[in-house]
Amino acid sequence: MHTLRRVSSPGLLAVWCLLTLAQRTSLAAEDVPAKLTKQVIQTHCVKCHGPNKQEGEVRLDDLSSELGRDVARWTRVLDQLREGVMPPEKEPRIDGTKLDTVVDWLSEQVNRQTYRLPNQGNLIPHQLLFGKSATSNGTAPARVWRLSPDCYNGFVRDVHRGRSDGVVQPFSVIPERGIKDFAALYTIDEPSTEILLRNAQAIVEGQSAHEFKDGKVRSKNDTIGEFVALMDPAIEPARNQLESAVQSQFRMAIGRKAEAQEVERFLALYDKCAKDGDRPAAVKIMLQAVLLRTDAMYRSELGTTEPDGTGQRRLAPLEIARAVSLALGDRRESGITQAAATGQLTSKDQVATHVRRILDDLKIQKPGLLRFFREYFEYHRAPDIFKDKPTDKIKHVPHVLVSDTDRLVLHVLQNDKDVLRELLTTPLSFVNYNTKVDKSKPERPTVGVPFDVVPPPDPKSKNKPEWLAGVDAVYGFQEWPKEQPARLPEGTRLGVLMQPSWLVAWSTNFDNDVVRRGRWIRERLLGGTVPDLPIGVVAQVPDEKHRTFRDRLTVTREAKCWKCHQQMDELGLPFENFDHYGRFRSTETVLDLEATEQNVDKKGKPLGPVTREVTLDTAGLIAHSGDERLDGHIADPREMLRRLADSDRVRQVFVRHAFRYYLGRNETLADARTLQDADLAYVRSGGSFKAMIVSLLTSDSFLLRSRPTQAVPQLPSTGGNQ
Repeated sequence: MHTLRRVSSPGLLAVWCLLTLAQRTSLAAEDVPAKLTKQVIQTHCVKCHGPNKQEGEVRLDDLSSELGRDVARWTRVLDQLREGVMPPEKEPRIDGTKLDTVVDWLSEQVNRQTYRLPNQGNLIPHQLLFGKSATSNGTAPARVWRLSPDCYNGFVRDVHRGRSDGVVQPFSVIPERGIKDFAALYTIDEPSTEILLRNAQAIVEGQSAHEFKDGKVRSKNDTIGEFVALMDPAIEPARNQLESAVQSQFRMAIGRKAEAQEVERFLALYDKCAKDGDRPAAVKIMLQAVLLRTDAMYRSELGTTEPDGTGQRRLAPLEIARAVSLALGDRRESGITQAAATGQLTSKDQVATHVRRILDDLKIQKPGLLRFFREYFEYHRAPDIFKDKPTDKIKHVPHVLVSDTDRLVLHVLQNDKDVLRELLTTPLSFVNYNTKVDKSKPERPTVGVPFDVVPPPDPKSKNKPEWLAGVDAVYGFQEWPKEQPARLPEGTRLGVLMQPSWLVAWSTNFDNDVVRRGRWIRERLLGGTVPDLPIGVVAQVPDEKHRTFRDRLTVTREAKCWKCHQQMDELGLPFENFDHYGRFRSTETVLDLEATEQNVDKKGKPLGPVTREVTLDTAGLIAHSGDERLDGHIADPREMLRRLADSDRVRQVFVRHAFRYYLGRNETLADARTLQDADLAYVRSGGSFKAMIVSLLTSDSFLLRSRPTQAVPQLPSTGGNQ
């Protein structure tokens, strides 16, 4: 149970609300799926997980009938049944119809009890979401959503005239794979609260920065004039000046006009703090209190309209404006915020008009677009993977590789046609690319230049140059291509998954990471799930450098491993066409044991290892995809990605991931209509990502909230006599 925490500071009282309570679901309910679930557990599981025998130290005969009291074990049961890991192959199989009923019912019940991380998605069977036409939508429960670190930075820019000096980031995100900003994952804890208090003080100091000149208070750069006017200790502010200051801070921090009772509470806080005679300090405390309101730090998505006959509530116009703004960017977008304030955001068509306007306006920053693709592909993690200096002295500069892929994604989004197919199969790439202004020309155009260059060798040095080739060589170019995006060398790489940045991000320090690359394909393109590594299992490929990586990976063929690895390995092995620096190759370097043994001097002293080149096997297999047209052998990664790019299922799974990012939660069965509509919008528009986003951000899943079964805590105000 989450409680409200009261944090005090001299003259300030800040209170934040956290999350709603979980529901309890009882298996004792008199319904067919509940009874069937208990029957399946008793018949197929208790033999090995009962009072006399507990395989894997798991016991199931004593499962609580209330899922909320035993959610961890029920979740484990669900995962094992859904993945077909249990019962073991030697045991009697569960009837397919019964198994589907149990898995579907348990999925619904477990999802009520737990808030799954975004990387634990794909829990709803794909065919239930896209297998038949959905006629109606469910809605998400009312919620409050803490600002992400990026949105907090946007908030600071809004209230601090674009500055961030003296402000420390108070928020963090989960270190898990994939999408970071999920609505129910984060609260504001005590360390964050202390930082927020200090930040509020720093912001108000900047807003009201002043100096005294000729006996009068004067503004400094980037200050707010009406705040500075209240900093003269010799002058007692008029009531209307204080009210105006509160309203200005509200508009910047909250995005709306303060109500009369709210203004009175902040003025009461001023009166209380001004009793000691330091009126400028009292003004600052009053302004800081506005910045610390819960509805400044949280996105309110409660729905304030009257519920309809089904208990659904539409988000208030200002809630919609902020939700759309922060879905696409980091700050309130002025146009949609103004529309909400003037009553012009009351219909889906009006919302759609503003979403399209924001997406089409090149002057409006929309970091939420690129950030989705970064968190979807996760190529931006390449600089986090430590690499030794390449022995062939080809420069490895991971931040340049990431920048190139960013530019490729933005290029595809700008064209906005067949976006997913292009991202998976485009033969184009930016290569070691940056831009600068050509000052030699009157019109001062922006021109392309190499991002990183190889320094010329020192003519006085007797040593060989430190670098023999630059980033261009990683892509397979002998020299930097002036026309960009450049067409990649034929028969080498296609799309984002063969960008050096992605290949490095999904590698280890010294090798490729076949398993995690295959898992990415399984989860992000095929919509499957792979159980996490069991506790106590050490996952390690033998360090036998005389064998190819494919050969060493056969360790996963053991029965205890293959149940899960069959979902990943054959999807990751085709990427052996590239080394762990992301460079194309047709052979793999392995240690030649016999030659190494013979490589000695006249005295028999070893002279070092000798290697040889082995022709690569880049074959793989798509299996258990859920789409028979996809399944089958593939010769190399290019064939695999072309086949995947043509798949309806892959496109629909992509829509599911976009839903999670822009709505901040995993999809449920009730969201089938929203997902199908978004997919249809994408297809009918010729693969427009913008069209899909418009569909998602105008859906019932985005705009409506259901009546909460538990009381949702109201957003408390800060100030007055709290």
